[in-house]
Amino acid sequence: MNFQKQVDQITDLAIEEFHKAPIKRRTKEDRLSAVGNIYFLFVEGELVYIGQRQAVGMKTRLNNHLFGSSYQVDENNVQNGTVSKWHLVQAALNKGQEITFKTILIQPDSLRTTIELELISRLCPEWNIQGK
Repeated sequence: MNFQKQVDQITDLAIEEFHKAPIKRRTKEDRLSAVGNIYFLFVEGELVYIGQRQAVGMKTRLNNHLFGSSYQVDENNVQNGTVSKWHLVQAALNKGQEITFKTILIQPDSLRTTIELELISRLCPEWNIQGK
C-alpha cells in the first residue's frame, strides 16, 4: 500500500498552517502559550530547525531548545540529557541574533513524526542534519 499522495496532501496543509502560525518570541510567556506538536525555530527570521514532540511535552521541549533547560555536559564536555539545539541557539544569541519560533498541531498525534520528516525534506532547515 502506498500512502504518499495522502502524506503529500497532509504535508501541504501543514505548510499552510506553518505560514499562518504566529511568530512567537523567545520569552517564557510565549513558550508557555505554545500549542502544537511540531515546532519551527528561526534565527533572524530564517527557518533553521524543525522538531516534533507530543503536544503534552511541547513546552518542555521548547524550554530545552530556547533556554538550555536539561542541557548538561559530562566530564568529557559531551552533552548528556536531552539533546537540544541550545548550543546553536546560545551561539546565535551571543552574536545578538533574534530567536523566534512557531508551532502547529498535527492531528492525530501519531502523524507528527511522518509530517515532521516531510517538512524537513521540503523546507531543508540548516540545523536539521538527519539524512544530510
